[in-house]
Amino acid sequence: MTLLIIGIDPGTTLGYAILDDKGIFISSGSGKNISFSELISNIIYFGKPLIVGCDKSPAPSFNEKLAVKVGAKLFYPRQDLLVRDKKALVNTYKHKYNAKLNVHEQDALAAAVFALEKHKIFLGKIERFLKKEGKEDLEEDVKLIMMRNEELPLQAALKIAGKRFEQKEKPVVKPKPKAAKLGKEMKAISQKQLKELQLKIILLEEKNKKLKRKINDKDKLIKKLGKRIKSVPKEQLVDFKETRIRHYTKQIKEHTRLARHYEKELGRRDEFIASLSKGVLVKKLEDLSLDEFKAKSFLNIGKDDILMVNNPSSISRKVVDSIKGKVKIIITNKVPRSKEPDFVFLKPDNIIIKESTFFAIARKKAIEEVLKKKHKEIFKSVIDEYKKERRTES
Repeated sequence: MTLLIIGIDPGTTLGYAILDDKGIFISSGSGKNISFSELISNIIYFGKPLIVGCDKSPAPSFNEKLAVKVGAKLFYPRQDLLVRDKKALVNTYKHKYNAKLNVHEQDALAAAVFALEKHKIFLGKIERFLKKEGKEDLEEDVKLIMMRNEELPLQAALKIAGKRFEQKEKPVVKPKPKAAKLGKEMKAISQKQLKELQLKIILLEEKNKKLKRKINDKDKLIKKLGKRIKSVPKEQLVDFKETRIRHYTKQIKEHTRLARHYEKELGRRDEFIASLSKGVLVKKLEDLSLDEFKAKSFLNIGKDDILMVNNPSSISRKVVDSIKGKVKIIITNKVPRSKEPDFVFLKPDNIIIKESTFFAIARKKAIEEVLKKKHKEIFKSVIDEYKKERRTES
């Protein structure tokens, strides 16, 4: 019996791809008029379905229905598989098997490969266990049982598979006639229900064992803690209590200090906002380097903004080009010797009213007066330059 991993790409044109549990490509197909029964026939012709996979999250209802019908586990990714991921998943198979697949078959194959990749460790664990137990002949049965009941211990799954194998091997013996009442009751319970009940009993037995182990472990821990508490002197317990009190007192003081600090910060912020009516907002930068500009991108430096720069000598041509035409005034204590011609550099004396971490407020009148003075100087220098040129010509 071959165990199958089936990838399904549902839609107007349905695509499917089939691998075995070892990752060998078996078949693929697609079409617009493939009926549900035809699809199932195409699949079970090659073996027993183990997993039905898809490339969408959550799984389409078609895939859910198919998984239920063929008795396989439904598997889907946490989020839709991306096109590049699907290509990476199918490329190896396309080259290895020289498979000519259309888009729908490729999506289906990607879903099957992805499902197999996600279960490789789980399936490998089963294979190693069965090899150790010398029960490789029960591999398919154990995998089917474990895939539907992943919490079941491997030993329990092997036990169930062994019983099924024994039942298959036993020669058919005509049952002896029993009481009518008992015969009716036995007929009412189907073979499938019996298997399900057997499985539930084994699961409950295993859970019961786990719970007993946990209870024993907790009992041992309680006994150990009890002994420790008894062995600890009362004075030490009192010291421990006092240490905890001191610890929490310290925490309360720290929280109180932080609360006061934030109150002051809020007060400063309110003062800062109130001062805005007296002046213009200035945005602060440490320097004009690219790293600083990126770090302070939240300032959204734009047209007619005024900057306050601590060290304008540290400069990036990229930054200068990006603010050129937007920023005209740079306030700084360290006016650079080689000034950028596109900016007016001002000292903060008698201009800055208030400062915060990222902003400052400048006096509007002071800015206007300095700009007028600068414009006069620029105009005078232009006139002087013109006069000099005229003298040279004459």
